[in-house]
Amino acid sequence: MDNRIDAVIIDDEENFSSSLEILIRKNFGKINILGDANSVKSGITLINKLKPKLVFLDINLPDGSGFEILEETNFKSYETIFTTSYTEFALRAFEFSALHYLMKPMTVEKLKDAIERYEKVHNNDFFDEKLKILKESLIDKPQRILLPTTDGLSIFNIADIVRCEADNNYSIVFFNNKQKILLSKPLQYLDKILNELDFVRIHSKHLINLRYVKNYVNGRKSFVQLSDNSELPISQTQKIDFAEQLKHFAKSF
Repeated sequence: MDNRIDAVIIDDEENFSSSLEILIRKNFGKINILGDANSVKSGITLINKLKPKLVFLDINLPDGSGFEILEETNFKSYETIFTTSYTEFALRAFEFSALHYLMKPMTVEKLKDAIERYEKVHNNDFFDEKLKILKESLIDKPQRILLPTTDGLSIFNIADIVRCEADNNYSIVFFNNKQKILLSKPLQYLDKILNELDFVRIHSKHLINLRYVKNYVNGRKSFVQLSDNSELPISQTQKIDFAEQLKHFAKSF
């Protein structure tokens, strides 16, 4: 059985494309680079002609966006690792959309991480929705998030999340419709990607959405009451940060 992964590179930075191809040939023998292109037009032609399994795709190209390539190729049976020099802001967008990415400037370690992510989650489920979420998140404040549940990937509205609770290496997410789900990610992961979207860590076990805070009781044992009637402790180490973020959130209305 042939386990080779036929791939192409679409990027307008010639040095990057050459370096990427060299690193792949040296370190990832199963990935077979078939060719490269440097624009939307040539990229579409390349994919339709060579029908790769994997495309390393730059988001910004001289004649348009890499997104246009994904929308316009006749051949669709490939996966994408986006190559981008965006900032941390964009990293979060990729996390929200569960799409693969490779950050510039590139290193062997970054390439290894990107390919391992691709090999670990190797499917095109929800691809159109993933793409919409990525584009939304890059342009504006993200509204939706794609999360790994125990049954696979599912899409959720961020505003519907009331709180998240640690459960060893998993997390329980509680929603405003009283639904709750188990995620195959630790609370630290959710804290990292939600902490600038009105979510705040109040305890080693609890991450809450400030919009659902009903009452804050400050004392020797501080706690918060949420709209779902839960009462959650606030650790001493998190109390000052929580109070400041709550005050800032209240001023935004």
